[in-house]
This record gives sequence, C-alpha cells and structure tokens, in this order.
Amino acid sequence: MLTPFKEILNTAKNGGYAVGAFNCLSLENVMGVIQAAEELRSPVILQLAEVQFPYSPLEKMAGLFLEAAQKATVPVAVHLDHGQSFETCARAIKLGFNSVMFDGAALPFNENVAITRQVVQMAKAVNVDVEAELGKVGDTGEGGGEGTGSADTADVFTDVEESARFLELTCVDALAIAIGNLHGKYVATPRLNIQRLKEIAHRNNIPLVLHGGTGTSEEDFKSCVHNGIAKINVATALQIAITNKIQQYLATASKPNYIDMKWKMIEATKEAVISHMLLFESDGKA
Repeated sequence: MLTPFKEILNTAKNGGYAVGAFNCLSLENVMGVIQAAEELRSPVILQLAEVQFPYSPLEKMAGLFLEAAQKATVPVAVHLDHGQSFETCARAIKLGFNSVMFDGAALPFNENVAITRQVVQMAKAVNVDVEAELGKVGDTGEGGGEGTGSADTADVFTDVEESARFLELTCVDALAIAIGNLHGKYVATPRLNIQRLKEIAHRNNIPLVLHGGTGTSEEDFKSCVHNGIAKINVATALQIAITNKIQQYLATASKPNYIDMKWKMIEATKEAVISHMLLFESDGKA
C-alpha cells in the first residue's frame, strides 16, 4: 500500500530498525523488491535518483513505482533520490511521488537551506514529505556516481550543531548525514564514525538516513540501525547482484534466452533485498 514516507521512517525510528530504500532501474528491480518485502513482511521504499534518469526516465518509471506501491500488501513509499534542483523535485511531485529528496550538500550552507526550504514549502502544500542532506557523502566513482566530494577527511562529516540549525531552518522530515560513507562500490570496507552518528541522533529528534550502504560492514550497519539511522539507501548492491547472476547464467545455460534472463534479474534483486532487510531488522515490521 502506498504509505507516507514520514510515517514509515518515524515508525522505524521508534521501533529501532531501518527501512531499506532501493534504487530501482527496471521492472525487474521493482518486482524483486516488492516480492522480497511481501515475503518478509517488511516496509520498503522504492526510489530513483536523478543521475539515473538517462537510462530509467522519471516519467516512465513513476507509473510503475506507484502501481507497485498501491498493489503491495506492505507499506511502500515512492521516493525521489538525490534531486538536484527545485524543478526536479516539482516534476516528481507532479508525477505522484509521495516523498522527494533535495540534495544540496555540495552547496554552501545558506544556499542549501534556502533551496531546501523552497522544496519543503512546495511539498507540504500537497502532503509530500522531504529528505535533505547535510555534509558531503563521497563518491567512489562506481555505482551511479550519486555523491560528491571525498570522505578522506573529517571536515566532510555532518557537523552536530550545524545539523540542528539546518533542521530548525528547513523543517525537513528526514536528514541524510555524512559519517564516512561513500556512494558506489567500495574498494575497501569503510569505517563509519558511529560516535558522530550518536551525537547527531542525540541532538535531533528526526529519522536519519545513511547513503552509500553497499560495502558497509555488518557491524557498522547494525551500529547505524541501533543508533538513529531509520533509512538506508541501497543501489550498487542490486546492480552487482544482477550482474553476477546473469554472468553465472550465461556461463552455465545451454541455450540462454531473454525471458530467463529477466527472471534471473528478478531473482537476484529479491535475494539482495532480502539479505539487506534482514540486516536492517525490518522483517516482520509490516
């Protein structure tokens, strides 16, 4: 069932688990995600990032996302991930997305605040929820290139007091933070600054979001889930799972065919989503 983003995340925050937000680039992705969510009785978020529009156009994916959410037997939110402008957020809202993210993390603080406030004002007029980002989540260069900057130095981490000021000025519903996480496929397992997460969570009574989940250690995932992270984005892990499954299929099938490959894509997506939902402890929460 199509369910408000804010409701899903607040329930997760209060329940001490995180909800997976999966970037879906195809029908097969959507089918696999929903099958996994229904099998595990888990809430879930279907999302699409602006950098993914060239190969998964927003206008073509919107109807697919919304129909899947409306027909699902578990709570589903339909979310714009990493919207790069007010105009993109408006496009998604017009198409029926019930939450949007404006990513102004690379902008100066005041400019990030100003545009985020405009998005919030627009979205709240039509009961749409808003996620924003503060601090710079880096980009490994793989997996869609969503991020900006680098996580090599502590000054890219989200500042605790700045986060409180940002939330007071913008009134967003969820905040993506930078604690050493990166977008894309990690070359080495990152070490997240869980102490910074704890400080931000203690200072702000709002669901927090972790971007760049692929490659994070199970220990760090659990620490995030138990210390204020209510939404975890997963994109690259799905792409890797599908690629591996198709490679295996092509290497072993006597007569490979397109329909079987589509089923393999659904299967790989479902398997990857199930493993993440169990890690995030959202199973049985729907």
